[in-house]
Amino acid sequence: MCSFIVTNKPIESLEIINRYSKLRGPDYTNSITVNEYNIIHNLLSLTGEFTKQPFIKDNVAIVFNGEIYNYKSFGNYTTDGECIIDVYKKYGIEFASKLDGEFAVLILDFNKNLALISTDTFATKPVWYSLEGNYLSCTSYRSSTVLNNFKNVVKVKANTTVIIDLNKKSVINTFYNYEFNLNQYKESYSDWVVAFENAIYKRVYHSTNQKLFLGLSSGYDSGAIACALNNLNVDFKAYTIKGSEDLNTILERKKLIKNHEIIEMRISQYNEHLINLKNNIEEFYDDKINYKICNDKASVGLSVICDKAKGESRKIYFSGQGVDEIISDYGMLGTKIYNHSCFGGLFPKQLESIFPWLNFYEGNQKMYISKEEHVAGMYGIETRYPFLDKDVVQEFLNLTQELKNKNYKSVLHDYLTKHNFPFLVNRKIGFQANVNLI
Repeated sequence: MCSFIVTNKPIESLEIINRYSKLRGPDYTNSITVNEYNIIHNLLSLTGEFTKQPFIKDNVAIVFNGEIYNYKSFGNYTTDGECIIDVYKKYGIEFASKLDGEFAVLILDFNKNLALISTDTFATKPVWYSLEGNYLSCTSYRSSTVLNNFKNVVKVKANTTVIIDLNKKSVINTFYNYEFNLNQYKESYSDWVVAFENAIYKRVYHSTNQKLFLGLSSGYDSGAIACALNNLNVDFKAYTIKGSEDLNTILERKKLIKNHEIIEMRISQYNEHLINLKNNIEEFYDDKINYKICNDKASVGLSVICDKAKGESRKIYFSGQGVDEIISDYGMLGTKIYNHSCFGGLFPKQLESIFPWLNFYEGNQKMYISKEEHVAGMYGIETRYPFLDKDVVQEFLNLTQELKNKNYKSVLHDYLTKHNFPFLVNRKIGFQANVNLI
């Protein structure tokens, strides 16, 4: 969880345009000028040695936000971001397809007069850009560009690389980094389980000295993460906001989790966190989606949990984001649980006929990732998304139609059942911060 601001336009007030971004990277802010480009990077130090950004080599500069889990496969690097320039030099514009992680990357190649902006498969880390006249702006938060007097600001889409001509200040190419295989042929959940536990493993051991936590509901998604962490003997803490959760399930889970805190929220606490959110987060922006982070009770719940975790020096949050959007489609075997379900969660014989459905990359996926990033980012906490690991998603897509449709959230149903981890069968409980009026 870091942030950056890069522009060749004069900055009137760094303090103003860096207001929200700075919270994402509280450990160090570096501000330098490279070939007339102002590069500001806010660091949250999690892995390796304390390393400032940008990385600069052979007249190429990069900044990035997030984590690269496979960086050691490219060479002997002390920290993950160091590999990106070498990967780019070896693979060219397709460099992002070689990176396994959760990231937003900006490369300034002054040799070729190109800028490349790349997101991971689901754009879990935000990045925006604007081109106006002779000026370029690329920032982690939209506000950093808007407050520097750019008007037309674009969010880089998921799974995308945008290539910009630095001389003409124009986009010359845009393409997907990864192409999913839509062949539904796997007749066992076993490969999905391997991919899922590997996604958990690498997100744990990429930061061996950091404390982990998650918000635990009585449902499938966070339950599967907690179950996997238990199976891997990982030390973590779970927080549950009592609210609308099924208490019997929560108490059964508490017996299995070494460090689990159940929170009863008071109305005064709820209001305090709501005010804090309104004052310290950048709101979600999309001209097609009517959603406000501060109007979502789940945002307040996440704020309470992150606040407690930060007070206990926990910096890495495991999110269950992506299950509702990909594995269940907010539906149950053909019945829509919510109106924003695209096909009722009943997968067809020809996956190509619906792929990519709206919520796969956009819609609620985009909306709720922003919520997770902006709220956790306010506390300088890194959010990691095991269900949005591209291998996990790929293994799910490759399952036969019958296995996908066998049960509600079929892969999680099978995983939790086999490990005797308690969950509410065929129930969807949305996480939110209900309060006790005390």
